[in-house]
Amino acid sequence: MRLLGELEPTKNPDKLALRVEKLAQAVDAIDIPEAPMGRPIASAAVLAAYIKAKYFIDVVPHVRIVDVNTVGLLSILGGLRAAGVEEAVLLRGDRPALGGTVEELTVEEAASIAAKRLHGSPRLGAMLSLRYPMEAIRSRLEAPLSFYLVLRANYSIERLAEVSKLARSLGKTLYPYVIVASKKNYEKLKMMLADQPIYSLDEAIRFAEKVKSYVDGLLISSPGDMDTVAEAAREIKRRLGLPRG
Repeated sequence: MRLLGELEPTKNPDKLALRVEKLAQAVDAIDIPEAPMGRPIASAAVLAAYIKAKYFIDVVPHVRIVDVNTVGLLSILGGLRAAGVEEAVLLRGDRPALGGTVEELTVEEAASIAAKRLHGSPRLGAMLSLRYPMEAIRSRLEAPLSFYLVLRANYSIERLAEVSKLARSLGKTLYPYVIVASKKNYEKLKMMLADQPIYSLDEAIRFAEKVKSYVDGLLISSPGDMDTVAEAAREIKRRLGLPRG
């Protein structure tokens, strides 16, 4: 069971250092969103290269297909490869808060082009919602991608078991999102994330115990509260008997 912690991107170098240091002590890899809600903050790819070089921890930056054409995509992924970043997530992304959208590629097309041009490095992932019909889930699992960040993994344990069996038959790995709320950010998350599941710390631990046999790890998120991400990771590792970060 591999634990990823979601880093809230920032342009402030002092805040960035503090957030990375908190996560590095608790998780196995740092997941870096790109332009959350379509707002420009700091390039996930640039942050990933910097964090990898300075802190020697695995990083998983996101790349929004809505922001790049084919040349831009390959340039970003080539830069990550040169920087020693071994994984990246491709996603469509929310509509940009500024400027227009790029309609050149789908996630699957981007993954196919990258696989042909970059020969499998960095390994690429994508989002996968369990609310999709099984035909759509199968299609995404059969794309040239290595791993998936699973949305709404609590939708149905039977569906998760079915998807897990298929993913493993294809050599793919699954990392469900676990969004953990604290008193500090609960109301904000309820408003921002609508119908996505939000857990208390105890609920997150119980969820981890429930799904551990079906998944390869978890992605722990708590927008606006890095302390909660680190605490949740430590407690899940302790409860599941996993090596400490």
